Amino acid sequence: MAITANMTTHEGIAITDVYIRVTNASVKKSESDWKLTYGVLIYKDKDTRDDVNKEQSMRIRNNHVDKFQIDYNLDATDNSIKLAYADLKTNSQLSNVKDA
Repeated sequence: MAITANMTTHEGIAITDVYIRVTNASVKKSESDWKLTYGVLIYKDKDTRDDVNKEQSMRIRNNHVDKFQIDYNLDATDNSIKLAYADLKTNSQLSNVKDA
């Protein structure tokens, strides 16, 4: 699972149709409630992500879109990765979001 989207990096560079994958998601108890924390990796496109020799060196950094923490309901029926993608699709730093 992945999405594509347009974004502006923390350095002010506008990029279109980047390939974004949720790489990890975990649920943890905070002081008063539960949180879903997830991280993402961003690439120029799927081919770059799938190229074993280039994958790490070709990641796109964006401090606005790299780690997130959202409220989590213990009664949630979807798995944490699916919830992370649902949240990511509503992120105000991304536009023209599509399933990849």
